[in-house]
Amino acid sequence: MLSLRAALAAALSVAFSSAALAQAPAPATKPAAPAPAAAAAAASTVVVSGPAGNVTQGELESMVNEVVPPAQRAGFWAKPEMVDRMARTIYNQRALARDALAGGVDKTRAGAEYLQLVRERALSKLWLDQHAQAAAPNPKAVTDFARSEYRAQPDRFKTPEQVQVRHILLPLAPDGSDDAAVKARAEELLAQARKGADFAKLAAQYSSDKASAQRGGDLGFFGRGKMLPEFENAAFGLKKPGDLAGPVKTRFGYHIIELVAHKPASAAKFEDVAPELEQEAKAKIEGQARERLWDAAGAGAKVNEAALKAMAEQASR
Repeated sequence: MLSLRAALAAALSVAFSSAALAQAPAPATKPAAPAPAAAAAAASTVVVSGPAGNVTQGELESMVNEVVPPAQRAGFWAKPEMVDRMARTIYNQRALARDALAGGVDKTRAGAEYLQLVRERALSKLWLDQHAQAAAPNPKAVTDFARSEYRAQPDRFKTPEQVQVRHILLPLAPDGSDDAAVKARAEELLAQARKGADFAKLAAQYSSDKASAQRGGDLGFFGRGKMLPEFENAAFGLKKPGDLAGPVKTRFGYHIIELVAHKPASAAKFEDVAPELEQEAKAKIEGQARERLWDAAGAGAKVNEAALKAMAEQASR
């Protein structure tokens, strides 16, 4: 069973892409966990049957846990067609495995070696998983670690100052020969905006930045270092929504800028980032437990470097 499960995981990883799983909406609420007796009964429920045997709910759940990343499982279960395909794929694999055994593929040297490797890989994974779960720290230790990480990396949780602006861009000729005329036109538009003209309509009509012009000149929020220095200094120099700056000259031409909103620099509260940090703590501790067990397993190994070198040379010819 273990060898089949590992082989299925490799096959199913092709059949169920992350992109497809990500498109599925997550359920609004998470169902309550069933009682142990009910869970055991559900696990034995047959979801696919045929000449090759039955596929149970427990086997399907095990395969989902093996193949589908945790963050995408809710989306997977929300798409009946994907659940159906997974169940059918497990059955098809089982039918093919039955035929393979009848054909004696497990009796060949290559077949026996491959099945042994697959079985060992599956067993080692189960053993590593078991030790990693046993190493999971108590909730207080996890919270203490999260708080220490929060204090040790203050910059990680800071959001720099940002502004949201609209702009109107009037381009210059490559040789700059129309500089005076373009600047004068920019000053005219700035004067209209200061007299109360709708900035978004002016941008839509006159700005050569067509992408932002479709949004009324809106460039969205950005922080320092994202725009040309001349533009950035003017944008961050504005104080209140509706304030105007310009004409501002850059290598693209002359800009008129309107402040839409301003976000001061801020730092996330510990309570807001604690779940992320706690998950990191658990992953780190479990990873260390896996690494220790893995290193201990290979402590007595002696590698025949000469044989490996000869093998690599032969394979590369």
